[in-house]
Amino acid sequence: MSTGHLKFPERVGPYRVEGVLGKGGMGLVLRARDDRAGGREVAIKLLLRGRGAEPAARQRFLREGAMLAKIRHANVVAVHDAGESEGVPYLVLDLVEGESLHE
Repeated sequence: MSTGHLKFPERVGPYRVEGVLGKGGMGLVLRARDDRAGGREVAIKLLLRGRGAEPAARQRFLREGAMLAKIRHANVVAVHDAGESEGVPYLVLDLVEGESLHE
């Protein structure tokens, strides 16, 4: 699948991808559905392929997920799942509607 010039997978692990929410220097954030949880919408953060091959970037990404998973606060998104799909690590987060931090 693609949106404009951004290509993204149709599925990440068990999640069905519906579109791109944003892109940063190290990752891509996708809108997806978890069909196992009644179609709950989630955000999936993927480490970009080139960065995923770098051990330091991969460790930093996985450490971020582990730290976020420990935090329970109204102003911090929850981590629901983490994994690897086709060699690319990902984090599954709450989908929060609204403006981007840039906006």
